[in-house]
Amino acid sequence: MNTPASSERSHQTKGLLRLTMACNERCPFCNVPVEDYPRPTPPDEEIEAQLQAFLDSGQQTMTISGGEPTLLRRKLLALIARARQAGVPFVELQTNAILIDPAYAAELAEAGLTSAFVSLLSHRADHHDTLAGLPGAYPRCLAGIDALLAVGVRVTLNPVIARLSQEGVAAYIDFVAERLPGVRSVSLSAVQPHGRAAANPELLPDYPRLSASVRLARARARAHGIELLNPYCGLPLCVGWEDGLDSCVEAVEAELGGWQERPGIENAGDKRQGDPCRGCALRTRCGGAWHAVWDQGPDGGLSAPLRVRPPWLEGAAAWPGQCVDRAPEAGEWTVWRRCPAPLEPLDALWAGPWTDLAIELEGASLDPQGRPDRALLSWMRRLDRANQGLGDTRRRRLWLRLSEDSPVRAARVLSLCRALGVHAVQLVGPVADHGRALAALVPGILWSEDSGDA
Repeated sequence: MNTPASSERSHQTKGLLRLTMACNERCPFCNVPVEDYPRPTPPDEEIEAQLQAFLDSGQQTMTISGGEPTLLRRKLLALIARARQAGVPFVELQTNAILIDPAYAAELAEAGLTSAFVSLLSHRADHHDTLAGLPGAYPRCLAGIDALLAVGVRVTLNPVIARLSQEGVAAYIDFVAERLPGVRSVSLSAVQPHGRAAANPELLPDYPRLSASVRLARARARAHGIELLNPYCGLPLCVGWEDGLDSCVEAVEAELGGWQERPGIENAGDKRQGDPCRGCALRTRCGGAWHAVWDQGPDGGLSAPLRVRPPWLEGAAAWPGQCVDRAPEAGEWTVWRRCPAPLEPLDALWAGPWTDLAIELEGASLDPQGRPDRALLSWMRRLDRANQGLGDTRRRRLWLRLSEDSPVRAARVLSLCRALGVHAVQLVGPVADHGRALAALVPGILWSEDSGDA
């Protein structure tokens, strides 16, 4: 069995080929529904071109998906065989499995299928059929899984957690261990606010309640020896995964240095970090939540599981999850660099491991208009340009600590900082008493607490 880390390394080399967008189920949460495709099934020559492009890429795992690819039995078998004969070592099938009987499973194995990613949506028949949009789908899905396992095809299950099923995640793991002992891997997806789910928001899980379910499910999975993974289409780290980064796609790829800004096929650009992520020590390993989650409210029901502590606060160098002015060790995701004058060249900073930069700014270094000196201002502008185009996870965030006597000058500094992409400013000295009023004038940047919270 693959370890979580090795499984996620293979994730980076997977190529996706959609054989057809037609489907025999009607999942109300489907993020690639057939109605979005005026031509559900590509012509043979287009499939052939996609296959050849995949073969030319040298990738290790080809994933055949849909829609439901098992609807095109002859084409599916031929495609699998072609890929294996061309030297592709791993061919995976994404399927609901309801058409797979022992004979079909045997043909898939003979063609060279190595693994299947099966949407068993719940351990309860009523929940599964509701989420599949097809009465009677549950026993047929189980029979398909049994047939695949019987011919030696490795099966990973994909329960797409919805509000309907969120309380039963741990029970799902227990069910898999008892009813499907041949399954050793579960990918814990969750309903995304795309496709049909955009019109069915009641399907979206309640993240605060789901956190407890996920933690319990992870404990059950460890007890049963089942690999439980958090895929890109899964959950933010704060929803039950804050101590399981080695099983999270985004976190592992970030650690390996191969994390892509927009790794999804259908979900490109659909995630961001919100207000609770601003002070989270895990923000360099997590893409955040779907836009629609934040659109429900500024915190999306989420909270940072581990907060940062800027280096000017006591105990920052020993604070969990971070380090100051040195290379990080395992489990240190926020890497502070204090930037004393004269400032280091940005090229040198960018070449280092630093994720967050800290500057202590005295009011005496400001001109009468409340602007930093010219060298610092130019440096901040270059930093802002260097961060442009990078997602929240990969930006070098700049934090300022400002000691100032004049509220007017402080307000000017804050306005300038916001324009230059400064992440947060802590006010100290006499002007700190005006923090609330200044925060109203310059929203989204002021941070005036001494507790280390941002």
